[in-house]
Formats: sequence, C-alpha cells, structure tokens
Amino acid sequence: MAGTNDLTFQEFDDAANLLAANPDATTINIGDPEDSSGKKKGLQSREEEDDLLGNEDSDKTELLAGEKKAAPFWTFEYYQTFFDVDTYQVLDRIKGSVLPIPGRNFVRLYVRSNPDLYGPIWICATLIFTITISGNLSNFLLHKGEPQYHYVPEFRKVSIAATAIYAYAWLVPLALWGFLSWRHSKVMSMVSYSFLEIVCVYGYSLFIYIPTSVLWIIHSEILRWVLMSLAMSLSGAVLMLTFWPAVREDNRKVAISTLVAIMVLHVLLAVGCGEYFFDQPQVDLTPRLVTSIVSTTTSGQVQSH
Repeated sequence: MAGTNDLTFQEFDDAANLLAANPDATTINIGDPEDSSGKKKGLQSREEEDDLLGNEDSDKTELLAGEKKAAPFWTFEYYQTFFDVDTYQVLDRIKGSVLPIPGRNFVRLYVRSNPDLYGPIWICATLIFTITISGNLSNFLLHKGEPQYHYVPEFRKVSIAATAIYAYAWLVPLALWGFLSWRHSKVMSMVSYSFLEIVCVYGYSLFIYIPTSVLWIIHSEILRWVLMSLAMSLSGAVLMLTFWPAVREDNRKVAISTLVAIMVLHVLLAVGCGEYFFDQPQVDLTPRLVTSIVSTTTSGQVQSH
C-alpha cells in the first residue's frame, strides 16, 4: 500500500513538473473511463430515443395523411369532414357574417381552420322556406277580406326560390374560384382561396336575409327597402372585406371589376327576391268585368223593348 501511494504521488509530481515546464501541453484524463463512456452512451441513447420519437411522429403524420387521402369521393367518410363542425363554430361564423369588422378577413378569422358545408346548406334551406312562406303570408294579409281575392298557396315559388338561392350560393362561388385561380396563376402574390372556403363565405353571408325576409311581411315599402339596404350592406361588406385581399395585388381595373361584379350579383339576388316574392298580386278582375258587361247588355235590351 505504501509503495502504491509513493508511485501515485510520484506520477502527480511528474505531471506537475511537466506542466510547469510547458504550460501549453495538453493533458488526457484516463482516471474515469467508465464515466466518459457512460456519458457517451447516455448521449447516444438520448439521440436514438429522439430519432425514434421523431420517426414515430412522422409515421403518425404519414398515416393520418394517408387516411385522409384514402377515402374516395363516393364514400361517406369523404364528405363527413365537410360537416365536422360544432354549434359554437357555426354561431361564431354567423355572428361574424352579421357583424363584419373592417380589417378582419372572414376566411382567415373564421373559416380557414375548418371550412364546412353544414352552415351554408342549412342557411340556404332556411332562407328558401322563410322567404317563400313570408311572401305568401304577406300577400294573404294584404288582401284579407277582399271578396275578389281568393288565396291560393303558391308552392311553385319554393322551387323558384331554391333554384335562385342555391344557384347563387354554388355557381357564383364556382365561377369566382375559377377566375381567382386563373388570376393567381398570372399574379403569384395574390391571396388564394379554395372553392370550399368561397362557398362557406357566400353561404354564411346569406344568413342576414333570414330575419330580413320575416320582417318583410310588414306592409311598408319604405321599411322593406330600408331593411333590404341594411341586409345588402352587411352581407356585401363581408364579401368585400373577404375578397379584396385576393384581388388587390392584381391589375387595378381587374380588381375593381371583380368587386363590382360580386356586388351586382349580390344586389340582384336581394332585389329580385324582394320584388318577386313580396310583390302585390293583381286581383282577378275577370268576374267583375263579365258581370258589368252582362248587366250593361241586359239593361240595353230592356230599354230597347
């Protein structure tokens, strides 16, 4: 034991003398080989663990992406994602369509995270029935009690309303999506929207007409035009604030023409529905004319005799 201690102290003295003679000399620690190998093994095991986790996450991502792409378009799972929305999201989007805020894009704020078809489809269906029922009820209340007026429910207006509203909510977004995609290929800095996002914007923008069509039952032309103007302004503002970022990088004439076309179609829908479904029907005057002609002929014959 004493000899071992002397050899150890002698090694330390030799090392101290070498460092004093050459301070720049490098030293190697060979005292704890197990610790250094343990650290290296620990680092390697952590790296391997991270690699495994990373591979596992990437595998999960690929599997999820594969599951989304695997569903064919004729299956129920393919369309289920379009209706994967809860009540709070729908109400939030309805509120955003009724109260547009300048500087806030409806798509980026409400739709882009999870565009849906649930809200647009049911909003259009509800608007079809409210505008048809309100129009029939308005005409009935207007001529109630008149002997010349015979109320007949106009069920054909349901199909007319469905054709007009669904054509506006689907064909106009389709044409707009095609146009924006074509312009985006020419101007790469333009903001691009998907077809589903555009349909979502148009569908939710029609919600304001549901309460408006119910209030159109009131027989006041001034009130009707005020309500129509208010509804057109709110829903039109949603469309303008949404599609202006998509066209502002384009040619100035093209951008303005696109926004004007959007507003013209929007105004045509509102004014056309108001004038067609809430126009006062003409009272059938044929019985009155026949009666007057018969009475005039009869009185003339009596006078001649």
